Amino acid sequence: MSTYRLKGASGAVINQSFTLGARTVIGRADDCDLRLQQDGVAARHAEISQTEDGLILSRLDPAGEVLLNGQPVERASLSSGDEIRIANCRFVLQAPGLRPQKVLTPAAARPRRRYLPWLIVAGLLAAAAAAWYAGWLPPL
Repeated sequence: MSTYRLKGASGAVINQSFTLGARTVIGRADDCDLRLQQDGVAARHAEISQTEDGLILSRLDPAGEVLLNGQPVERASLSSGDEIRIANCRFVLQAPGLRPQKVLTPAAARPRRRYLPWLIVAGLLAAAAAAWYAGWLPPL
């Protein structure tokens, strides 16, 4: 079984890393595995459990909101790279050695073409040609 972690991405948990156990309860209560002392977090807000099929995120408090990749969920399967938001705390699920399935899709991982250097060169050449045409530069 892989060692999964939640990496804090915003809010009070930014730049913190939390290792997930077989069952990790998230909330304000003293007996929670991951304690969040924030407004909008219930005593036992959510839980992440490891099953044979992978990780499952479950909302425990009916009044609390749990967002998975921006969508409210009651219960959902998780994969590496998923974003979980509870109150103003945002986490990214990390699985060491596994490529995030949603973040690094083939389209997102493809190198981008860089147009800016070519635009600068074309602009300089156009400016030199305009200066030569206007007579500001001596003939070649």
